[in-house]
Amino acid sequence: MDGEPLFDVLDLMKKLERDLAVLYIMAANSIHDAAVSSVMRKIGVESATHNYIVTLIEPLIRECPPKKVMDNETLMTIEKSIKEAINQVDSLIDYVRTKQKLGDSDLADAILEKLDELEAYEENAVKIYSFLLRSYLPITSTRADAKYRAVSKLIVKLLKGIADDEREHKELLESVNEVLGRTRG
Repeated sequence: MDGEPLFDVLDLMKKLERDLAVLYIMAANSIHDAAVSSVMRKIGVESATHNYIVTLIEPLIRECPPKKVMDNETLMTIEKSIKEAINQVDSLIDYVRTKQKLGDSDLADAILEKLDELEAYEENAVKIYSFLLRSYLPITSTRADAKYRAVSKLIVKLLKGIADDEREHKELLESVNEVLGRTRG
């Protein structure tokens, strides 16, 4: 972490996306239902892509920081939320690894029991990316320097793409619950 709140959040998002990619791919490899496994693999690959895109966005944000990002208190709240999600995802990864080593035949069921938690991670990711996105939207329509405005538009497009993916991930996980015939209480 480099001590700048916005970049601390970006570093944490990279880690969270990387960890989610690992978790979803592990889940895909453990689940024998083709439809469910395909969904998990798709989300895993896209999470890895999000990690890469956030890595690419970081120098753009350094070159073109938002004028009024957000207050540090909000950033600290977001940072805390991401750290909690990372801890939970890392615990799930450890749990899956342990079950895999034991050759647990109930591993797929155990992973699928965690679908609600995975949906919550995706929903929170949408909020975080949307929050970052909103800090750039005003710049894209101002009379700022043309390059600054163009870079801001690029950042907005990249963040919007990730936020849209996260919304789709949540919907896909909801569909997995339907495929499995699970209803919510």
